Amino acid sequence: GNAYVAYTAPLLGIRESRRVVGEYTLTEEDYRARRSFPDEIARNAYYLDVHLTKEQRAQLTDEQVQAKECRYNAGESHGIPLRCLIPRGMDNILVAGRAISADRAVMGSVRVMPNCLTTGEAAGTAAAMALHEGCGIQSLSPDALRARLRERGAYFL
Repeated sequence: GNAYVAYTAPLLGIRESRRVVGEYTLTEEDYRARRSFPDEIARNAYYLDVHLTKEQRAQLTDEQVQAKECRYNAGESHGIPLRCLIPRGMDNILVAGRAISADRAVMGSVRVMPNCLTTGEAAGTAAAMALHEGCGIQSLSPDALRARLRERGAYFL
């Protein structure tokens, strides 16, 4: 026929990769409970986007699939704590984006670009604040970090 490849992606899109075990691991239970945290640095409202295999999908009704995705209603969200960005047992190291500490189900929600942006901004701001204040990441005040993020125009808190 007359078909041909017009374009291919320059990068392979990998949905899942390695992630750290942080001081806190965000769980599906946190997501479903719309949990808030005293050290949260971002809010998330994206659904649980974990692809089912054909076999898994065939065993579920549309209603069961929707229940697994757990889409929030307008105005609902859950927090992402700073502790998810701090690898357990390490000092002054932060991760962001798809590397944060979350279980597989919640990673299907927090790995999207807005959360990569917000966790990256929080990690960079926390690192700069810790350097400026001469303290470790774990010593930062979550309230001071959120205030600094708001000063910089963060829209997610």
